[in-house]
Amino acid sequence: MSFLVHGVFAFCYVVLAAVVGYALSMSGAGIEPPVAAVAGAAVALVGAFFHQSLVGARRERGLVEVLNGMSTTQAKLESALTGSRDEVRQLVMAFDQAARNLTGRDSEVASEMRVLHTLLQQISAGRDPERGKTRPPAPAVVVSSEAPTKVDEEDVLTIIHDALANNRVDVYLQPVVSLPQRKALFYESYSRLRAADGTQIEPAEYLDIAERTGLIAAIDNNLLFRCVQLLRKTRRRNLKLGFFCNISPYTLRDTSFFPEFIDFMEQNLRLASHIIFEFSQADLASHDEPIVDNLNRLRDMGFRFSIDRLKTLDIDIDNLIDRHVSFVKIDAGTLLGRLGDAAGAAELDRMTEVLDRVGISFVVAKIEEESQLVELLDYGIDFGQGYLFGVPRLSRDSD
Repeated sequence: MSFLVHGVFAFCYVVLAAVVGYALSMSGAGIEPPVAAVAGAAVALVGAFFHQSLVGARRERGLVEVLNGMSTTQAKLESALTGSRDEVRQLVMAFDQAARNLTGRDSEVASEMRVLHTLLQQISAGRDPERGKTRPPAPAVVVSSEAPTKVDEEDVLTIIHDALANNRVDVYLQPVVSLPQRKALFYESYSRLRAADGTQIEPAEYLDIAERTGLIAAIDNNLLFRCVQLLRKTRRRNLKLGFFCNISPYTLRDTSFFPEFIDFMEQNLRLASHIIFEFSQADLASHDEPIVDNLNRLRDMGFRFSIDRLKTLDIDIDNLIDRHVSFVKIDAGTLLGRLGDAAGAAELDRMTEVLDRVGISFVVAKIEEESQLVELLDYGIDFGQGYLFGVPRLSRDSD
């Protein structure tokens, strides 16, 4: 009840007290005015108490009605929530059933969507919860090999998130040529993140930051998936070419992404003869059982592997054969450093002879000068890669 209404009632009680007191004093019953005033006040208090009781009872009834209404609303909400849960369960069951019934192109799309869903979750999970809001665009980051640019970590993180979220992942291709013919038979794929204004952020600038902020797995997984998407397009133009795609140790150990990626590749078996998955010699040596099982799945599908960044020519050939390794790579500088004496040259001769016998190709990377190539050709190198044969160039199919 409003303040004005209470004021009106109070005024009425005062008037009532005055009227009762005046009537008693004028009644001729010998009642003194003070006694009459007290009697009037008592009557007013009784009226006020009665009024307050009525107000309290009305409030109590109102509270009961509100509580009853809340109970009814709660019951309705619980019923709606139960119905929503049932609908969600039915949708999940329907999706699972549909996924099991998918074949051909539909199944390929479903597997691709699952990989994309995992990537989106990883990108979102990689955000710092204290900085979860959308950040303003960062200034362009341009890194030069001659004069590296010092950039702010927040700017780099913004570019990483923005590039991944907006599909600004460019794929660069560098030729791998046969020797001595120098004919490009393969390409190695490299990926670069692109800022909103078109400038690039190089791996040397973002890798350390990405590792420290927990984003490296999302980046590597996205880049691998992006490369495969690109190669599905480029294979239509030249079925004879092969492509080296790097699998990082973060991807190999990612139990949420890598199995789904393998399922996705199972729907793209036509790429098996065109993609060579590449990882380092150290990664091969440290594989645990789950990783080996996943790689064996790819091997059984017909996909080939390449081992790069060899640090020694003393390699386990039987292990390479068992892993379905078809290529081994070593940098020109590392290899030439081993050829400084007769023992090193003899070791290289033995290795190339064994590799030829078991059908594993030998690739020398980072060949920059003709003088390096001339020295290497004497050892029966199968393929060469490096700036001497071509720099990485942006693929025409990059979006």
